[in-house]
Formats: sequence, C-alpha cells, structure tokens
Amino acid sequence: MTRRDRIEWLLTAIHAVEDLVQPKLDARSKQNADGGAAPPQDDELQICMEELRVAAEELTHMRDRLEAERQRYAELFDFAPEAYVETDGLWNIREANRAAASLLCCPQEHLAGKPLVVFVAEDERRRFRGMLAALEASGTGETVDWASRVRTRDGRLLRVLVRASAARDAGGRVARVRCMLRTLRKAEENRGVQGEPAHDSR
Repeated sequence: MTRRDRIEWLLTAIHAVEDLVQPKLDARSKQNADGGAAPPQDDELQICMEELRVAAEELTHMRDRLEAERQRYAELFDFAPEAYVETDGLWNIREANRAAASLLCCPQEHLAGKPLVVFVAEDERRRFRGMLAALEASGTGETVDWASRVRTRDGRLLRVLVRASAARDAGGRVARVRCMLRTLRKAEENRGVQGEPAHDSR
C-alpha cells in the first residue's frame, strides 16, 4: 500500500466515523435543548469529532501535496531528454518516457507491458537477462552499466549504453528496474564502454 493509498484509507475511515457518530450527537443535542445539559460524554465525543475533522483536513492537504509531487515527477520523467524505462523484476516494461518511445520507434502507449528484451538484439538477449544477476548482487543505490544493441521497431540496430538500478521489495528481491538507454557513438565506445558490467555508486 502506497503512502497515498494509506491517506485515502484514513480519510475514508474518518468520514465513515463522522457519518455514523455526528447524526447521533446532533439528535441528542436537539433532545437536550428542551431539557437540561448534555451528558459529559457527549461533550467529550464532540471534541473528538472536531479533532478528527482537523486531522482529515491535514491529511487532505498532505494528499494534495503528494499528488502534486507525483505529477511533477511524472512530467520530469516523461520529458527527460534521455530514454528511460522502468520494468518489473523480469524486464517487463511498466513505464517508458517519450525519449524511449522515440529511440525504440514504438508508440509510448504500446510499450507498457512489453518485455524490454524484445527490443534487444537476439544474440544479446541471454546476456541482457543475465544482467539481473548483477543487479541482484549490487548494493542498494548502485547502478550497473553495460553496452548492448537494441533493435528498433523499424528494424534498425543501435548500440546503446544501458545504465540500470534496482528497487527492492521487503524481502530484498529486485522488484523494479530503472534503465537509461543512451545511444553510443564510436568515440564513446573507444573510451572504454565495451559491454562489461561496471558498478557505479552514484
């Protein structure tokens, strides 16, 4: 459950309590208006209801801030100049930005759900999948770099630098992989990007 989901759950619970308790308090207050003071527990319950409303307002503001941050992240991701994809732990694409869609010559909306390896040259697919083992062995926050070849939707082969980092689940297993794909030029390959994994703690 995400932080936003927890906030929504709490807001739903608060509103449910308010819908259940407040009408009864109002009815008893109306009855007491004709004959005497309200029981002390009603006053205490009314104070609790006010505190719940304050908490609901704070949670609503927090939810709105989280949504604004999520939207900002989505825009930064989508409009980044580099090609970025996020996959699950089996290299199935969950998200891809516009630069990735342009690089792979595939409409952005068609990338989600596709295995990333279908865009990898056939003779490099086994090695590409094997890089998950390197990500499993890498420390939290580290990246693994390697050169590979991708085949675009229109059939072109491109030499790319893949920079991947893993996000892990509670059990420490790779749950998501974030990949940057950058087209390599000959000069860059000659400077040492020859396809061997390189760990980077940045």
